[in-house]
Order: sequence, then C-alpha cells, then structure tokens
Amino acid sequence: MTDQKSDLSRRHLLTAGMGAASAVLLASGCQALRPAAARPTLTGQPQPLDLAPDADIRCGIIGVGGRGTGVLRAIHNVPKVRVTAVCDLNQENLDRAMGIVADDQPTAFGDYQQMLKSDLVDTVFVMTPCYLHAPMAIAVLESGRHCYCEKPMAINTRDLDRMVRTVQDTGKVLQVGTQLPHASPWHGAIKAVHDGEIGEPVLIHAQRHNAGDLPHHIPWFFKRKLSGDTILEQAVHEFDIFNAIFKGVPTQASASGGQAVLFDPPGRDIMDHYGLILDYGKNQRVVYTHSWIAIPKAPHGGRVEMVYGTKGCVDVEAGMIYPRDGEPRKVNPEPAGDSTQVAVQNFFDCVRQGKHPLTDVIRGRDGALVALLGLKAIDTNRVVTMQELLAKGYSA
Repeated sequence: MTDQKSDLSRRHLLTAGMGAASAVLLASGCQALRPAAARPTLTGQPQPLDLAPDADIRCGIIGVGGRGTGVLRAIHNVPKVRVTAVCDLNQENLDRAMGIVADDQPTAFGDYQQMLKSDLVDTVFVMTPCYLHAPMAIAVLESGRHCYCEKPMAINTRDLDRMVRTVQDTGKVLQVGTQLPHASPWHGAIKAVHDGEIGEPVLIHAQRHNAGDLPHHIPWFFKRKLSGDTILEQAVHEFDIFNAIFKGVPTQASASGGQAVLFDPPGRDIMDHYGLILDYGKNQRVVYTHSWIAIPKAPHGGRVEMVYGTKGCVDVEAGMIYPRDGEPRKVNPEPAGDSTQVAVQNFFDCVRQGKHPLTDVIRGRDGALVALLGLKAIDTNRVVTMQELLAKGYSA
C-alpha cells in the first residue's frame, strides 16, 4: 500500500465499521460554532477497575504509527499490564506492533469497533490522527473502558464539551497525552513556581522553533481539518504548561501567523509560523512563537520556556531557577525518567485506584481551548476573548 493510499485509509481510520463515529465527525463539522459550556469541574472520582491487586490490566491500542508505536513500547514496560489488542488499518504498522508485544499474544484488528465489541480489553489508548481523537475516545468510554487519548483532545469546542460530559456520565478515567508535566524538568519547574520560589509569576516567554519539516509520509499532518494545524497538533504541550503555571486559562489572545515558506506537499494548508500574546489577567501574560522555518545552523532555534516572576525566573527547559537575589540552582529533578513512560504508568495507577489523572479531561479541554483561542485570533486578525470563544464556539 502506498503512503498516500495508507493515509486515505487512516483518514477514515478503521472505518470498516465506523458508522457512529463517522456521524459524529460530520456533526462536529456542521455544528462547530455551537457554544461551549462554561468551565466544568469533575465531581467525585472515577470507578476503579474491578481487578484483583495482582491481576493484569488488559490494554488495547488504536493507531500504531510513529507516536503510537512509541507509546506502545511504554505500555509494554509497565508491570502487570498486558497488551491484548492492537488495531490499525496499515498492515505494516500492525505487523510491526504485533511483533513488539508478541509475548503478550495480542489479537490484531483492522476495525476499532470490533475491538470494542470484543471482551479483550479493559483500557484503550487512542493514538490516531487528531480529528479522530474525540469520537474514538467517546466510543471507548461509552463501551465501558478507561481511555488514554492522545493530544489534542479534540479540534473544536463542541467535541471538547462532549468529551467532558462523557467522562462525567461514564465515570471512567480519561487521561490526555500531554505528558510533559508528569516528569522533570517540567514537573519541577511548575512546582517551583507554585511554591513561590520566583514570587508571583508575571510573564512567560516561550518558543518552539523547529528546523526541518513535519514528516511528509504522514499527509494528514498538513491538512488543517485533520490535524487542527500545528497550534493544536503540537503547541497544546506548551499551552498545558502555561495553564498549569498560571492556574487557569487566558482571558484573551492576540495573534498573527501564516504560511510563507513551506508549501509541500501539494495541498498543504497549515501555518509554518505564528505568534501569540495570551493575557491571563492579574498582570500575567505569555508571549509565544511557533514555527517550522528555523535554520539548523542559526542561533536561537529550538524550545524556550522562561517564566519571569517578581523574585526571579525559571528556565523550564534547563530546569534552572534564577533568583533576583541569590545563586542559580536546579529545580527538583523528581520524578525523573521519560515523561511518556511516567505518564503511561500514571494512567494505569489511576485506573487501578479510581483517581483522576494529572492531565485529566478538564486539563485537556483547557489546553485545546487556548489553541482554538489563538487560532481564531489569527483567522480574524483581532483580539479574541475566551468569553467569545465559549459563547460562539470554534473549530479548526
């Protein structure tokens, strides 16, 4: 199967029985401007998985491309978890994944609905193209399983709210794959700010300047309606960190961006650069730039996340605190380890214990809302308030 044909299949991912999810996708597009709800809260704790303490958790995964394969390896590393089902339309991806977890003796599926109809899984990871995250995660939760959903949680306000309602209605664990705050230096930096080590946080200066393009063998990346553009597909990692530091979502955004350098593959309609100013109120702001046009040998590329406060600053990427009076020092390095591995372990711990995860459905909603706020500001070339976004809704 060629990459193009493979992607066409993936864009209707596992559609050989996807009827309900397809209807949801169509509805999402038609009703993208439906108002979003006011900021919700989760009451109570999820239902723990009804298992003996020493019993294995059975896990399925939908989508085993590049990111899905990396997460599959992390799942396979967790004690007392067994991968019992693997689902993908791409036979090469499926064969590779089945080989990675061969000792678990999983069942292969080409249709995720058939996997959900089986009695093989207690938990499911949704690792598919962005526009499929919400409908597939909702199907997982409504089937009675706990779900780990890759970021972004959804690419329109309507589906963000549907995800929250489904978690509330089903009482299941939903963890979103914004894994960075699960491990240091991000975890330590956020804690340092909340512990008052730089006084009151005032300004975050951040960037993600990529040198080199997105992989061309994954065409859905380059279509805004499928990926949500890079502001949703990628920058929700940073937005989640900003929200965590300021303990909320911005009140408004101003932004500008566009496509000026990168036009391949043909039909590409995502931005290659943009900049945002996010106002969180209380004299707290973020200045953020994101691009794919950095020059490999030029300075000032890569990632930067500097948090400035009344008594000092934190270099999040370096894990360093710089007091206004005093010597620089390292942030707390715990928990150490790969952030994806720590996040996956956290998901299974929450499933066993009946707890909401660190990156829960509310946090997933908030990060995606920041992206949609910025996207609307770019699209309309004006300041957009969160109040307006919630009242009118928006879609990538």
